[in-house]
Amino acid sequence: MPTGRTSEASKDSREEDDATLVQGVLAGDERSKENLYRRHVHYIAGMCTRLTRSSVAGEDLTQDAFVLAFTKTRTLRDAAAFRPWLASIAVREVRRHLLREKLRGLLGLQTEGDTPLDELGREDLSAEARSELAALDAVLQLLPSKERLAWMLRYVEDEPLDVVATACGCSLATAKRRIAAADAVVRRHVDLAERGGDA
Repeated sequence: MPTGRTSEASKDSREEDDATLVQGVLAGDERSKENLYRRHVHYIAGMCTRLTRSSVAGEDLTQDAFVLAFTKTRTLRDAAAFRPWLASIAVREVRRHLLREKLRGLLGLQTEGDTPLDELGREDLSAEARSELAALDAVLQLLPSKERLAWMLRYVEDEPLDVVATACGCSLATAKRRIAAADAVVRRHVDLAERGGDA
């Protein structure tokens, strides 16, 4: 007959919510930290990779985000909101990375190679879908980084507006303005492309 300890040890970490795991981290439980990492690493890594257009930068920024999160866990007011809070840390690191890369470019220093969105897509994407992603990627690069990040979080990462605002460190109204401004540019280029004009 299995003991309570055995059944507890075999308990699937998914049964524990983020709030419980955060409390474990605060109590010094390494297993809770590992479970939070495993639960959210793919989400954060995918987001960072798409936002920076670099798998190398995406991996580095993911690690940085988790290190910062675990050193600042006591500042998290709502333990159940770990994921959006972690995303806000990751997006802040992405913004710093993009600024550094921009400054390096202005100084004539070598910057990391970009990987367009179409190359970050699934392997089974059709040629037409890849072409559309490449066109979208070209348009997104025309946008100011704050607008591009907000738009991508909303429409590529499929985050709700409140999470976008938290991740971007701005008010809900500001997040909506940034998304709307970016969306206007994207839609204008899409309309031009559909009419056969030059984007």
